[in-house]
This record gives sequence, structure tokens and C-alpha cells, in this order.
Amino acid sequence: MRRETERQVPWPAVHSRGDELDLYTLRIVTNVTGRSSATRKRLANGRETRAFLDAALDLTTELFTPTTPDQYMDGDEDDARPVMSYLSRRKVLAKARDNCGKDFPLSENMMRHRWGTHGDFLADFVSYALTDKYWSLHDSIRRHATDLLTTNEGFAGAVHRAAYEDLKLVIGLPAYRFQLLAVATAHADSSSARALVRMYENLTELWTALYTDVFEHYGFRFRPGISVDDFHILVQSTGEGLALRLVSGVGEQLIDHKQQTSLLGTAALSLFLALIDPGDGLSLEQAVEQAVAQRRTT
Repeated sequence: MRRETERQVPWPAVHSRGDELDLYTLRIVTNVTGRSSATRKRLANGRETRAFLDAALDLTTELFTPTTPDQYMDGDEDDARPVMSYLSRRKVLAKARDNCGKDFPLSENMMRHRWGTHGDFLADFVSYALTDKYWSLHDSIRRHATDLLTTNEGFAGAVHRAAYEDLKLVIGLPAYRFQLLAVATAHADSSSARALVRMYENLTELWTALYTDVFEHYGFRFRPGISVDDFHILVQSTGEGLALRLVSGVGEQLIDHKQQTSLLGTAALSLFLALIDPGDGLSLEQAVEQAVAQRRTT
């Protein structure tokens, strides 16, 4: 079994709310107006554009809290999606002005100059909000990599702690609740669908890099027919499903804050034990058949 004293995972440099990201080149903001690509890129990365998008993100944060005042719901935009009526141009502009202060004047004309319709703004906001989830999870995933590669508490304990921290973070992210909204409307909204695909692609790249590094570090390999992508999809889907049950308030014992464990950790360890090749070279199906046959003969 190969061991190393320390590994540095080559995580990309990502900053909170993407203050140093090129929103246009990364195709996060793509619906701004402008005759040339250079003009659209300048507008997409402009201070005013970020102010409007961050204001919408703040309104989303305020919406997805335990209490939702009625004044957040607003229907003064003809082309606004009904489920996003709380993000009317008037509400976004007021929030952006409140955030930026008097020394940074903002106007409705600035919004209309950047987005031909309010629907265009909302399309870019969906992408921006879902990318915010990626930014929020990035540092957490990086810490998980360090813990799993350098743990002194035992591998199972490190997995439980990583799963607990990840689940706790996800259920606390307003962007996760917004993700549920985007998923529910993706079939009727191509911009939401594209943004979801991009978010999942980015998260898959991060998580599979972590799993690959950890498995290589410990000398693990999957059973025949199982890939690191399969493992990632199963773990991520389980985590999102558990997070959905938690935010729904069903009252199940899914997370233990005192012990800092969760059913996500239990599921991750179960998948690990089932899908990692212990040396018998059997596929998952063959291993199951062998276990059943052995049980029948005892």
C-alpha cells in the first residue's frame, strides 16, 4: 500500500462570489447586450453587473430563510418567471443600491443597458447563483482532501467528518435551495438547464479529483465495471437526497451534530466497502452472488 506524508491536490484558484473570475469567458454571464464580444465581456465583468447579480443573490438568501415576508414577492415584471417574482427589477435595484451605498450610484437604465429584458437578467442570475454553490463548496472539498490524506484518527472517522461537514454546509446554503428551484423549472427553461449542467460538471471535476487522489494515496481500486465517476454520482446523489429530506423538516435522525456524523457518512462508507476491490477481482454482481451462495450453504 502506497503512503505519502503529504499530497497537494491541484485545486483551481476560486474566490468567494467570483470577484476575480471572468464571468463572460467562463460563460456564467452570457446574456448581456453589446455588438462585439469585447463589449459584452466588459459589461459582464463590470462592477455594476456584479452589483446587480450580488443583490439578486442577497435577495435569494433572504428569501430562503425560515421566515419569508410577503414583501419579497413582487410581480412588476412582465417577463419575470413566476417562481422568481421576488427578483423584480425594482427589488434588485433597491438591494444593489443598499449594498453599494451613495458613493456608487446605480440606475434602472444601467440594468436595461446590460440586459435587454429582465428575462435575460434572470437567465444570467440562475447561472450566477448556481456557480455560487460551487464557490461555497470549493474550500470545503479542499479541506476534505487534506483530512483524508493526512488523517491520524482513522479513515472511517475522516470520512464521517467530511460527510458531516459537507451535508451541514449544503443544507445551510441558500444556493442549494435555489438549485432545487432551478431543477424544478429546468424542463421549461433552457438557461436553467444549461446552468445546472455546468454546475454539475464543475462539481464532478472537483470531487473526482479528490476521490482519485485519495484512492491512489491508499492504493485502492474499484471492482471491475465501477468507475470513479460512478462512485461520485452515487455519493453526490445520496448527499443531495439526504439534504432534501433535512430541509423538508421530516424529523428523521439523519445528522448527529453532537457526534458530528450523518447517514451520508454511513452511505459513503457502505459504498466504499461494496465498490472497492478487496483483492478478489470480482465485479459487484459476482461478489453479491458469491455472498448469497455462501449464506445458502451455511
